[in-house]
Formats: sequence, C-alpha cells, structure tokens
Amino acid sequence: MIEFPVVRAQSRVAPAYFHARWCDVATHPEWAPGMEYIRLDGPLRAGATGVMKTREGEETPMRVSDLVPGVAFQDTVLLDGGELTVRHESHPDGTGSRLELHARIEGPKAAELAASMAGLDEVLASDLAGLIRLVESEH
Repeated sequence: MIEFPVVRAQSRVAPAYFHARWCDVATHPEWAPGMEYIRLDGPLRAGATGVMKTREGEETPMRVSDLVPGVAFQDTVLLDGGELTVRHESHPDGTGSRLELHARIEGPKAAELAASMAGLDEVLASDLAGLIRLVESEH
C-alpha cells in the first residue's frame, strides 16, 4: 500500500454541508474541474458501484467503499493492477470544520500507479479548495 500525503483544510461552515456535497456525487464537477462525471448504478450507500471519468481519462469503474453519515465518504477507483481509494472526512472544529482527504493505492502495481499519479495530493488540495469556496458561498 502506498499512501499520499494527507490533504487538510479548515472552513467556517459546519461539517454536514461538506459531507452532503461529497455524497452528492453528480455535483463533483462543480468544484473538481478535472472531473467530468461520477455516476452510481443505484442509491448512495456503502458498496454502491458506478463509474467515474476525469476530463483527460477514460471511464473507470468505482465503488463507494465506506460511508459514515455526516462524517466520511470514501470512494475506490478500480484501476488496472490496483485500486485508488480516497477518503473524504469532515469533523467539527469550533464553529466550523476540519476537512481531511486521505488517498492510498493498493494492489500489485501500486508503486507504478502511484508514480503515474505523482502530484495527486496537489490535485486533491485544489479540489478541496474549490469545494470550500463553493460551500462557503452557499452558506
């Protein structure tokens, strides 16, 4: 398993609003400019499957690998030779939120995949900043 650096941020908005946005997968392109779409095959729940597509990539199978209501949303993208998992967490911090993104790659080609995704933590940080701007503008 290869872990990317944890991405952390804070916001003045309550954690529930961030969790709600992460769980509304169809809206991810509104704050993650590299994402073209995410589509689930059914309702959002742990174990739900679907596909995601980045603007520069191909459609890739994915699943909701964990869901903790109000706290965490975790998706796993199924790649050739491994899996990329990103866990999105929102925690109370004073009157606002402490936000964290944890990313890891597992599988027989983990090292090769991680090398091809160098800078993923920077992309995640940019996406999180976009989400914070959006949520703060709404609340």
